[in-house]
Amino acid sequence: MELSLIVVPSIAALALLALKKGFLTVRGTVSAIVVGSAVAVVHMGLFLLLVAFFVSSSLLTRLRAEWKRAMGLKDVSGRSLRQVAGVGTPIAVFGLLYVATGDSRLLGAAAVAVAVANADTWASEVGVAYGGRPRHILAPWRTLEPGVSGGVTLVGTAASFAGALFIALFAQLLGVGGPLWKVAIFGYLGEVLDSVLGATLQIKYICNGKVSESPVAGCKRRGFLSNETVNLVSGLVVGTLFVITV
Repeated sequence: MELSLIVVPSIAALALLALKKGFLTVRGTVSAIVVGSAVAVVHMGLFLLLVAFFVSSSLLTRLRAEWKRAMGLKDVSGRSLRQVAGVGTPIAVFGLLYVATGDSRLLGAAAVAVAVANADTWASEVGVAYGGRPRHILAPWRTLEPGVSGGVTLVGTAASFAGALFIALFAQLLGVGGPLWKVAIFGYLGEVLDSVLGATLQIKYICNGKVSESPVAGCKRRGFLSNETVNLVSGLVVGTLFVITV
């Protein structure tokens, strides 16, 4: 209880600062306070991993911000409630299960979920900014518009692994998770799964052979998962695989 009296107000202050800087929307700020507080109560090391993800990802979001805004890439305007919940839910779920059971593998799964989120965000932000025209992850002979889920570039792939490794290294310093290589590899594989789900099951709109993620009148809708749901599923699946294979 004493810890929460210090930590929760601090999280609220950080979230409000992020709102002021444009890294979060108003509802995203509320969601960040809830998720951050839950994770901080579970384990301070895990919370610091979450902070590392949020800070690094928010800074990368600003890469070529004006160009991204002109392209209609929404993350430039700040992360919303659904985005924060999609990324934060797997981390909070594994963290709370760790508290309930005391099974250290679940704390490792929470760290992996952070690595997945970081790998996905670094891949998206760096790949979109500098990777050029992406190719479909399952059909590399096809090109997609920058920012369309399921598209990958060499630059984005390198950024993805770097993002997973960054969290794995930090987790080792904080004593959270399992072996460094395992957290890094599972984090990277989570981003690959995210891309595959994004390519196959995420909602898209097809019109005159072009693929868009924004609703367009007269275009055919395909898929049924939102981007946030894809993030949530990827984190839960890979975190569970981590627990099973430890």
